Amino acid sequence: MKKNLFTILFLITLFLSSCGILQTGNSINLNGTAWTLVSYNGNPLLPGTTMTASFENQEVNGSASCNHYFSSYKTKGDQIQIDGLGWTEMACPDPEGIMKQEQELMALFGQATTIAVEGEILQITTINGVIMTFIPIEGNE
Repeated sequence: MKKNLFTILFLITLFLSSCGILQTGNSINLNGTAWTLVSYNGNPLLPGTTMTASFENQEVNGSASCNHYFSSYKTKGDQIQIDGLGWTEMACPDPEGIMKQEQELMALFGQATTIAVEGEILQITTINGVIMTFIPIEGNE
């Protein structure tokens, strides 16, 4: 009976670890995870736009719809620090407002201070209390 219980606990731990959602110690491990933004400060993204975030080996990169961004990141507990945020500089006219949205998203992402993972939701909170809510990219679960 004990052996079966330990096997089940080991398999659950292995599964959570492989999803990158296991909290080790008091730290949230984002390594190997990929997310898509569904809202920021309670607002949805413009129709036809997306923001993604892929975390791998202390680097985060993704698309802000028109441009791609890249940075390094560090986590400790529920704290996150995104350093050296850079992005490509393409201009996209459609949909209307996309460039303003990208600028807002990049500014918010660069101000990230805390992270929380609950179920399949990643929330990144900025220094000003703005919450960016992400869900896993399909196929990354």
